[in-house]
Amino acid sequence: MSSCRWSGTSEPTPRYRRPAVASPPICLGWEGFSFMWGIPRIRAACLAALIAGSVAGCGATVPGTAAPGEVDLSTLDTGSYPTEPLNAHDDPFVPPLFNMKTVAGLYLSDYTITAYDIDPRMKYQGSAGHLNSSLTVLFGKSDEMEEIVDRHGLLYGFATGGVSAKSSDTSQGKWPYHSDWPTKLRANELTANIAVARVWDDEHAKAAAQEFNDTDFANYRDHNERVSLPGHPTAHAHWQPGSPYMRAYLASGPYVIAIMVSAPTPDLAAIVDLAETAFTKQIEALAGTQPLTGEQAYTLPWDPDHLLARTLNPHQIPLPDSNGTHSVSGKQGFLHYIDRGLYEDREYTATNLDRMKAERVALSSGTVAFKVADPESARRAVTEKLFPMPFAGEAPAPAGVPDSACVENATPTAKNRYSCILAYRSYVAVVGSDQLLDVHQRAAAQYAIFANSR
Repeated sequence: MSSCRWSGTSEPTPRYRRPAVASPPICLGWEGFSFMWGIPRIRAACLAALIAGSVAGCGATVPGTAAPGEVDLSTLDTGSYPTEPLNAHDDPFVPPLFNMKTVAGLYLSDYTITAYDIDPRMKYQGSAGHLNSSLTVLFGKSDEMEEIVDRHGLLYGFATGGVSAKSSDTSQGKWPYHSDWPTKLRANELTANIAVARVWDDEHAKAAAQEFNDTDFANYRDHNERVSLPGHPTAHAHWQPGSPYMRAYLASGPYVIAIMVSAPTPDLAAIVDLAETAFTKQIEALAGTQPLTGEQAYTLPWDPDHLLARTLNPHQIPLPDSNGTHSVSGKQGFLHYIDRGLYEDREYTATNLDRMKAERVALSSGTVAFKVADPESARRAVTEKLFPMPFAGEAPAPAGVPDSACVENATPTAKNRYSCILAYRSYVAVVGSDQLLDVHQRAAAQYAIFANSR
């Protein structure tokens, strides 16, 4: 990452850059990673290119000179997609100050457990994202909790969740917005939500955990009972007899850990065991990092390895987000976003990331890019077809793109019938589309971006 960082001085405000080529139309749907910025149909992409008067259109090629031993990029059919990294002609993007809680939240995602880490039966990931004061509903009723978190200084945080069955549960990815205690749509289902908030200091964390619990318990005092957790005697918890749910709060250094877990039945011993496991695992995960100060949180490097910058970004949008649209993290952080569609088999995804020796992961408008240990690992990811999701069968590879392979997905969505994987040096990328020509053009464009990022 460039040393040019925001320092509170007169550094020019980062700006959006107009794409050098016509951008495909935006589609806002939610399926797999294709929910992000949509997959254009070829005819629509052609029309967009004609309207924009772009030189690059359907069937466009990439000007350039091939490096020795590498493909001539000018021979690739990249359609209307960009073929250079986002920062090819500018300094690396520095997020504005108001985005830095998102960046810090993504940093914390690598040190936040998933529901699967609590119990492997909870292999279906729920929603995830960074915390801000408007998301304090994760601790209880939002208006009351927002006052508490503001009083104790939320610097940054991250929240996640998961369940043991495919279909949604009322608690998946969020806690109730209203006064009703949570209930299940499905019987005999495990659920877990975890929120980690970095506040001002240890004392504020202890006070916040106590206040969160006391305030939440007060809303249900006619029905709920306080619960002690022998493995974590400083934790605060309560449950409703006859209900399989428990909420609990624990301070760990300057962090507040809030959880809501449920067992298949109203078995208090089983619920306590889930809660204690969650706290133990989360404390262990936080031991892998040092709490960031406020200054550190607001000056974190964004995309220091330039992995996101070299990931296909059709609309050239540089801003970070923590909902899985445009982010960069390690493997653990990535696993919080395999929440639906193609990427719903957590065990399959984690295994293939280990096999390809993934070190960093970037998500960008439906494309996933990996920085892996070495070029051999990258090539093996292609030859062994280490897609992060199951596939049904092979599909033709894109013409002229070396070290690439394509498949037809096992659970095709409206946006991702096909996926292609490609390797370049120590990088791997997976692109997807509902049309074979389009996924080939995306793969070619991604290869060109890798090659032009040297």
